[in-house]
Amino acid sequence: MRLFDMFLRRAGLNRADALRSRRAVSRLTIECPDDMLSGLRRRIYTDFRAAGLNVSQLEISREDGGMASACVTVDCPPDKRRELMSQARRLGAEPGVRRVQFGTAQPAGGQAA
Repeated sequence: MRLFDMFLRRAGLNRADALRSRRAVSRLTIECPDDMLSGLRRRIYTDFRAAGLNVSQLEISREDGGMASACVTVDCPPDKRRELMSQARRLGAEPGVRRVQFGTAQPAGGQAA
């Protein structure tokens, strides 16, 4: 730990600053018909921004049968977790949305919960 603390001091930080700066990142996967995706994507950005949540990444994949999925990576501080869950429930209640899966983003190579 002393080596790590020395590294932080050289960077102008201390351990408390480094721990505080960790981002809480969550991921939502939404499955819906392909033709519904563009309107849903706009709604995700506007509703999440209005709720104080930052969408840091949105990946779209299209599947056979006219279905698509959108994987939304959200920067979500712990005090906004309830709002994120509320947004996920609202998206799941949209007509045509087949499934909304909520999980925590994992480091590269890991699986989302």
